[in-house]
Amino acid sequence: MKEFAIYTGLRLALFVVSFGLLWVAFHTWLTVWPLALLALVITSILSLFVLRSARERLAGKIESRADRMSARIEASRKAEDDD
Repeated sequence: MKEFAIYTGLRLALFVVSFGLLWVAFHTWLTVWPLALLALVITSILSLFVLRSARERLAGKIESRADRMSARIEASRKAEDDD
């Protein structure tokens, strides 16, 4: 699941960048927890647009894996029925 690791790493990097920018801008007014929550909200919104291609690659990989597994199950079921 290389694609999963890449997508998760990109989400984490996007969070770190968002948190860092918010820290630089607002660390005198807000504590760490509100900044982290705000960074999570910003990251979740930005990831919809910024990480679209990585998410589509991950979804394609998961879909192909599910198709292979379904084919194996169907082949096993057919072999069982033939006996």
